[in-house]
Amino acid sequence: MFVAHAAVPGVTEPAQIAIVLVFVGAVYAALAWLVLRERTGRTTLVGRLADRVAGLDASPRWAAISPYLQTASVLSAGFGVWWDISFHLDYGRDQGPFGTPAHYPIFFGLLGIMASGVITCALAREPIPAGSLRVTRGWQLPLSAIFVVVAGTFSLASFPMDDLWHRIFGDDVTLWGPTHLLMIGGAVMSLFALFMLRAEATQVSGPRRRYALLDMVSGGALLIAFELFATEYDFGLPQFPLLAQPLLLVLGTVVPFVLVRVRRGPGAAVGALVVYLAVRGTITFLVAVPLGRVTPHMPLYVVEALLVEGVASVIGTRRTFAFGAVAGLAIGTVGVLSEFWWSHIWMPIAWPSSILPTAVALGVVTGVGGGAVAAWVATRLHEISSSAEVATPDTYAGSSPAAASVRRSHLLALAGLIAVVLPFVLTVPRSAHRDVSAQVTMARTASSEAVVTLRLTPAHAADKALWFNTSTWQGGTTQVAPMVRVAEGIYRTPTAVPLTGTSKSTIRLHRAPNDMLSLPVHMPADPEIGKPAILMLSGQTAVFVDDQQVMRREESSNLPGWYWTAGNGALGVISLIELGIVSWLLARAGAAARTRRPPAAVASTPVASLTA
Repeated sequence: MFVAHAAVPGVTEPAQIAIVLVFVGAVYAALAWLVLRERTGRTTLVGRLADRVAGLDASPRWAAISPYLQTASVLSAGFGVWWDISFHLDYGRDQGPFGTPAHYPIFFGLLGIMASGVITCALAREPIPAGSLRVTRGWQLPLSAIFVVVAGTFSLASFPMDDLWHRIFGDDVTLWGPTHLLMIGGAVMSLFALFMLRAEATQVSGPRRRYALLDMVSGGALLIAFELFATEYDFGLPQFPLLAQPLLLVLGTVVPFVLVRVRRGPGAAVGALVVYLAVRGTITFLVAVPLGRVTPHMPLYVVEALLVEGVASVIGTRRTFAFGAVAGLAIGTVGVLSEFWWSHIWMPIAWPSSILPTAVALGVVTGVGGGAVAAWVATRLHEISSSAEVATPDTYAGSSPAAASVRRSHLLALAGLIAVVLPFVLTVPRSAHRDVSAQVTMARTASSEAVVTLRLTPAHAADKALWFNTSTWQGGTTQVAPMVRVAEGIYRTPTAVPLTGTSKSTIRLHRAPNDMLSLPVHMPADPEIGKPAILMLSGQTAVFVDDQQVMRREESSNLPGWYWTAGNGALGVISLIELGIVSWLLARAGAAARTRRPPAAVASTPVASLTA
């Protein structure tokens, strides 16, 4: 993550690893014991608890308790990520893989995700949903359990991979490092498995009242998990172009809101929103107040939820892909405008109005694409559950899966996925045209601080900037504020910036569309990575440099280019493999459910039309 010198007191790196290995060994041994006992017909405490919960509403025992463990684990990991980033922003690099306390809720949250899937496998008994994987003659695994184990394993494996990555490439102090994205992606994927588990449980035992509430909770958790991808913007120190933020917010709301609204009918999107606001707001409070770290701001998402509910009330959700597309269109336009407004209320970087035309245009593409992906997932889930499910009045109607074009739905989802990816391909790459310089004037307010004034050349260099901020971090606090315009081409910092100690201070200039420059004011010496101190002097004329060169100072700069290509490529392939496996599991479960249901049951079950 963003990198800290403050390690856990008295705990060396080998000791950190030893503690975790012992704990992980104990967890794996306990899971192996659970599987062995349950598969040999013996009683376990976990099994008795599952039977007790399942008996409350006659649901299958394998779906009784693991969803609660998985949800808690995802939220634990999410809390750890926000805590970890805020800790590193305030203090810097850590000492070892568990050098900050925030790493523990992340790691054990990821471990809990994987464990929840193993528990489902261990408890699996008849009735078993269609398409389950046969392990032995009397043991079949629900595909949702395999889904969780796969997602949790990929996410958990990214933790040691992250430490290895840092040892080879240095500390990529960005949330968007390849191993970080793999870690978050696995957690996000695992939440889709929760929807799938309840669909499989519905298939074999019919609908249960708590499933609707739990789907809303999962929808809220999915909103929180998707928002993790935009966390750098929440703290005001993003290392990628601003235009990516509205696209992330569009994708992160379209998919959860469309999915939960299709699955659970009127009010479900608002229910997921309430969960998001309660949990995400609590995380913000805990990090900022009791823990005393930099505040992780958060998008509001209220307008997006109401848009999805409004679209559903007007056109319904029975034409699932059409509903997803229109909801995506609404969020890509009105939703983006609402987040523009919210950025000026509370977010650390307010969006300039100049960003809106492009943000809306690309937001529509992302929204419609995300709506298609959500519609595909919702359709597969309905296929899985519809043999026993009783749909809400406005949720499903139309032709049966046997009559619908399943292949067409796959093609629509693939087109939607491409539509989601393309805007990010255009917006994420950065450039750095070093054509801006500044004459620097320092007005000392104390021996260690000064107000910095810049006279830019050319004078208009910051006139249409997406941001022109002063940023200070890793000195115990983190501060981000826009530069104050004094006159044409002359700007000053709104407050004094530190010139000594461990604080890093720089002035960042982001010009459209993706040009990102930085003028370091103070960078402390860092002997561990062989970096000298940098201190701007009054009267000096300096050239703005590549922003990445300043913000990612810890990253190795002497490695051959093919190292980076190979490393990023390998992790990209791993991510594609994970996406392929979980998509195949969803498709297989849906196909198996369609095949198993007798024609009479299929004909009498209202389901979502696959026509767009």
